[in-house]
Amino acid sequence: MDVEFRPLTEDDIDQVLRLRAIAFGQFGDREGYLASVTWRLPYSLGAFSGGRLRSMSIMIPFEAYVAGRRVTVGGLSGVATAPEARRLGLVARGLRRWFEDLRERGVGWSTEHPFDPTFYARLGYQTVPNGHTLELPLPRLKAAARGATWEGGLVAEPAGPEAAPALARVFAPWARRFSFALTREDGLKPYWDWTFRRPYGDVTHVAYVADDAYAVLTVKDEDGRPEGRTVLVVRDLAYSSPAGRRRVLALLASFEGQADAVRLHLPPGDQVAAHWAAYHTVRSPELQVRVVDLAAALGGLPWPADDRVVLGVSDPDCPWNDGTFVVETGAEGARVTRAAGAEPEARLSIAALAALLTGSAAPASLLADGRAEGSLDALTKLSTPLAGHPVFKPHNDHF
Repeated sequence: MDVEFRPLTEDDIDQVLRLRAIAFGQFGDREGYLASVTWRLPYSLGAFSGGRLRSMSIMIPFEAYVAGRRVTVGGLSGVATAPEARRLGLVARGLRRWFEDLRERGVGWSTEHPFDPTFYARLGYQTVPNGHTLELPLPRLKAAARGATWEGGLVAEPAGPEAAPALARVFAPWARRFSFALTREDGLKPYWDWTFRRPYGDVTHVAYVADDAYAVLTVKDEDGRPEGRTVLVVRDLAYSSPAGRRRVLALLASFEGQADAVRLHLPPGDQVAAHWAAYHTVRSPELQVRVVDLAAALGGLPWPADDRVVLGVSDPDCPWNDGTFVVETGAEGARVTRAAGAEPEARLSIAALAALLTGSAAPASLLADGRAEGSLDALTKLSTPLAGHPVFKPHNDHF
């Protein structure tokens, strides 16, 4: 089948909407849904055959924090293929074009939320832990929130979209603690407007704001739940101090009697999640990351020690990452140079490298399950740069 790959335009909107309806289901509010699609067109790639759109994907250059630094990451989303054109390799061909494009722009990482993690694993993406999503009976928050107060004995005040600047001030230091959290400051989309209400949704969320914390939430009757059961759904939260964390939890606990449970996404290391994840974890979007350009990804990380590792990497989809490299690390970044003919101290796939860098798998685990081979010491040297900034991408920034 002859295929033309090109960016999508507004002239293609009707075909885009038809393809997305087949792939993701029918939409309700056409105007709102159209707005949510149109802003993505500059970051799109369509595969056409016979004048028809057969497959599409979107790669948005979001600004995110990685290891405490602001970097651009390619956010893959909106991947859809018409039923008659599936299993023809169109998605793989499109993604290889995206990888080349990202490399040309100096972008080292791509992230995405997979419909099937094994599908994108074949193209070098690695599933990484992304905190915990809990649906927790409200009384179980009380102990964690004990002692929280604010002005006049309140824990927070209700607010609407006009409070976005106050939310942003709390969010920035919160997000900087993590890797792959979006900065929400790149101007690509109206992050805070859409936090309160998605353009294609019919639910408006309410913010409760203190000077060092906030939560954006709604109370929702859940279809298919036992009769009368309601859930407090937290769209977004952040805090910039221990007292702020207690205030957020106290606010949520105060809904006891109005809601039966709270659903919220907590970062790695949170004590509430440590206590209750085994009992109250619910399904939530997975996060996958890919090293698109080895030199750019490693070069942009702060390394705690000056070291040198000869590393063998296999990457059949990005030939610039495939081979043997000398990686010289330091506080300002890493220098990566090709070392043809050298004997690697360790070897691994591009996906296993993402697992190593993000801390989703320890060096010894990668050796034990066969995803890496060679020197444990060499792998350990490469496992350190994100240690102080664990992966956490809030579900509010799902794309």
